[in-house]
Amino acid sequence: MSSVQGTARLFVSLKFSPREHLVAAVSRLVSEFCGLVMDNKDTAWRFHMAAQELAENVTKYATSKDVSLEVEMTSLDGVNVMRVTSRNETTPERLLETARRLDAIKNAEDPVALYDRLVRESAPVPGISGLGLARIRAESDLLVDYSIEGTELSITVHSPVNLREGA
Repeated sequence: MSSVQGTARLFVSLKFSPREHLVAAVSRLVSEFCGLVMDNKDTAWRFHMAAQELAENVTKYATSKDVSLEVEMTSLDGVNVMRVTSRNETTPERLLETARRLDAIKNAEDPVALYDRLVRESAPVPGISGLGLARIRAESDLLVDYSIEGTELSITVHSPVNLREGA
């Protein structure tokens, strides 16, 4: 959960086996959830894309048999905030590399320039691109946070959102 607490309006937690064929289903669930409550299709798409990238990430790098994706809509001081959080266990080496990348992504003054640079750098490296997390920030304009506890990595993307009437 996030460190900023508000009134939880909606909360969904999906725990699943890190299997590639489940990624699309998990991200579709997030997309449908967003489409039902958000008044802007572009905002819903941004969270769908982020959920897709986070689900792919936990599927590729998890070392345990269960991973999770949580979707939370909170209201704090009249502002609605949507959060999508992925959780997975991984290796200490992967945690160090991911923390390094996430620090660069979080602190990038120009997320698009960072993403473009990472695309150029990863092109000659077979197997692992590491672009999904950078893509979230560059293409969605969502904020990215993370925490590491032991071997568990939690990545949260979040943003204020406008809700549909009656949502």
